[in-house]
Formats: sequence, C-alpha cells, structure tokens
Amino acid sequence: MTADEFCLRLSRDCALPRGGHVLVAVSGGADSIALLCFFCAVRETYPLSVSCAHVEHGIRGGASLQDMAFVRRMCEQMGVPFYGTHVDAPAYARAYGCGLEDAARTLRHAFLQQTAGEIGADCIALAHHRGDQAETVLLHAARGSDVRGLCAMRARSGNLIRPLLNETGASLRAWLMENALPWREDESNQSEQYARNRIRLRVLPELERAYPGAEGALARLARAAQRDEDYFRRQIDALALRVIPLVNGVALERRQLCGLHEALLSRILVRTMREAGLGTPEAREVDVLMRMLGDGQTAVSLSGGTVARTGKRYLCLTREEAGVPDVPLGEQGVTQTPFGPFFVRDAKPGEMGDGVRCQVISGFRLKGAWVGTRRMGDAMTPFGRHQPVLLKKLIADAGIERAMRASIPVVRSREGILWAVGIRPAQMCHTRQEEENKMVEFGGAWPAQEGAAHRLRTQSQEGAYRGREESDVRGSEG
Repeated sequence: MTADEFCLRLSRDCALPRGGHVLVAVSGGADSIALLCFFCAVRETYPLSVSCAHVEHGIRGGASLQDMAFVRRMCEQMGVPFYGTHVDAPAYARAYGCGLEDAARTLRHAFLQQTAGEIGADCIALAHHRGDQAETVLLHAARGSDVRGLCAMRARSGNLIRPLLNETGASLRAWLMENALPWREDESNQSEQYARNRIRLRVLPELERAYPGAEGALARLARAAQRDEDYFRRQIDALALRVIPLVNGVALERRQLCGLHEALLSRILVRTMREAGLGTPEAREVDVLMRMLGDGQTAVSLSGGTVARTGKRYLCLTREEAGVPDVPLGEQGVTQTPFGPFFVRDAKPGEMGDGVRCQVISGFRLKGAWVGTRRMGDAMTPFGRHQPVLLKKLIADAGIERAMRASIPVVRSREGILWAVGIRPAQMCHTRQEEENKMVEFGGAWPAQEGAAHRLRTQSQEGAYRGREESDVRGSEG
C-alpha cells in the first residue's frame, strides 16, 4: 500500500477530515506499528495531527513493560505525543466474571476513549487488518449470529477507524521489513487458550489450504453484509416508526410492525433495543420476539435482564430493575425527571390546562411537590368528582397496558396526588383566580399520549362533571 492509497482510505472509507487529529492505538506489534508509521508518513501532506496511545494490560509481566517502553521510544523518534497507562486486566476479569480477552478489551477501549476526549482527537485509529476481519466473521457465525453479525468490523464505526482493514497481515510485515522498521512480537498470540487465536492458528490455515483465497472471500462477505445492512437502515429510517420511550425501556405499536417482512422486522427490533440501551439481542431471541407479535399477550425473559411483553396494542421491551426515584418538582423553571422534563411557570389569567399535557396547580400546593411513579394502593379524587378512585383503575380505564404503567408520571404533594400525567388531574387542582397559580407542563412522551388522551375530558367541561353525580368506584390493588 502506498501513501496515496492510505490517504484515499482515510478520506473515502474512514471519513477522516483533513486537518483532523487522530489517536493511534499502538500495542507494539507489526500491525499497529505499520499503522502508526503510515500516519506519520502522511501527516504533513494529508494533513493531520497524530498522537499515540498504549495500554499495558498487566498480563505478560516484564515483556509487557518492555512493549510499552518500545512504543514510547518509537513515538519519541517520530515526534508523536505518547499517552500510556497500566491496567490490571486479570483483576478486572475476576471482579466482573468475564474472560481475560474481554477484560483487556474493555479497559483498553475505555482508556482510548478517555484519552481521545482529553486531547480533542477526532477519531481513534485501530490496526485491524483483513485477517482480523475474516476471524471475526467466523467467530460471529459460529456463535449463532445472523447476517448482521457477518458485517464484522467497519472501516469507520463511530469515532473508531480501521484504515488497514483491506490489507493482509503478511503485506504489513513485508512493508515494515522493506523499510527496516522494528516491531515487537507478543508470545501470547501463539497461545491456543483464546478462541480467536485458535481460529487464526488452526481454522483459517486449513480453510486456505482447502479453498485458496478464503481469507479474502470472508472479508468480501463482510463487505456484502455491510452493504445490505446499510440498505435496510435506510428502509427503516423511511418508515418513521413511532417509538414510545418508557422509564425502563421502550414500546412499539404492534400494528405498525404487522405485515413487515421478517428481514426488515428483525432489524427494527435489534435497532430499537440498542437505541433504548437494552443491549443487542441474540439471533434466537429476535426470532422469539417476531413470533410474539403474532401470538397475542405473552411475556418472555431475554438476556441481560430484559423482558419482552406483548399486550393488545404494544410490544414492550423493559429492564427488570429497581423503581423510579422520586424527583422534587421545582416551583419555577425546568425539572428533569426519568419520565422527561417538567416546565413550571406562572399561570396566565384564565389558564386551566387540559389535564393531559399541562395543568394549572396553585402555588401553595406545588410547594414541596415531587414527581414519581404510582404506588400500591394509590387513590385520588379526579377533577370534577367527589369521591376517591384507585389510580390503578383510572390507568386501566385509560387503556394503558400493564408493562407501560410504571412510566406514567405522578405529581404528588404531602396532601396526596395532584396529577396523573396524561390521565387525570385531581380535584385538588381546582384553583381560584386570586391565588398565585402555576402552569405545569410535561415535555416528555408518555403511554397515554394515544389511546386515553383523546378521550379525556378537559377542565373546561367542569360543569358537565359537576352536573352529574359520580359514584365511588373502588377495587382491589394487584
């Protein structure tokens, strides 16, 4: 690979802006040393700023320390700022019950991201090459991934770039030798203790003997899968699906998913879970979710503590975790809550609110109020009524499905519930013009946004409420 070809990959494949700042992750091995040298060769003509980061993982004793010293000297010779750190990957693996490779990767990427942020680097360059890509494709396939896993690594993922992804490891070593450039050998790369090493040392050589060019074919398979995934991503964007955020997950309307091809539907489910912070489901779990959409009301536990529930209208994907904390509601301005922001201002003369998205509450009742979720046995006297009603019944009557009820914001005072947002205000919200009243507006999304909200009466219908005798409706809390 020439310097011009390297620059082309930086601009076309990695979308690295000219004049940018790149942090190169360098272990001291042949691949990462070649990457650092290529960046130094083009840093004036591209142009860009180059820095180097190295992590000593606490695994290989003195040899690992010598690697760090070697990389530091290389950076001094090339005039590259060096940022290094020592971590204890074995201790991390024991503490978190993960493998040594995973522990080292987690700690390494954490340091790289932290350093990039501190020095203002635009991106982090990694030295993965074509052989690494082929190994990743095989590992993902063997672990039961679907087509998305075959995408393996991209030339750019977020702020991570991989300019050498189309190069072979042999060609990089040959380039280093031609230019009399040294590197370090990591003896652990020859250990068959790790699955990736076994793929590299056993599986790929056998594949190459049986099918010459297998490594390149696997890399091309990854590019083809990436091309297809890019197409599906654009198709999903064009659908403009309505996603309802919940305090512990997310909900999708079942009717908007019905009739979609499974190839599109499966990707929607994976993307929705990722963006909601619920992790990436396994391929078999995606199959389960797609079957659930047509099976009626059911619930299934997924990996990572996620629970999927289908109701009459929604597929809810939620985390099983502790309850939502109460948040004091400010008497003026913006209050951020797990449900979304609340805005409080002085009410204008004649303002009342609609009881769904906004509500006028007297200032003295709002003092010391807070926002939280519903509690066992909660009851309130709805606006226009004279007897209390269980909040559970009001929410159920509004058509809110069970998995979504924890996401209904409830505004409380020491006297009781003032407002179940999106459901009903309490009779305590009745105000007088001579009082110092506040307008409370909810700026988030909530489960009652569609369904109950359009059926709710507003406070302007107070006369109709008062003209009809309301019965005391009670029930048991489940």
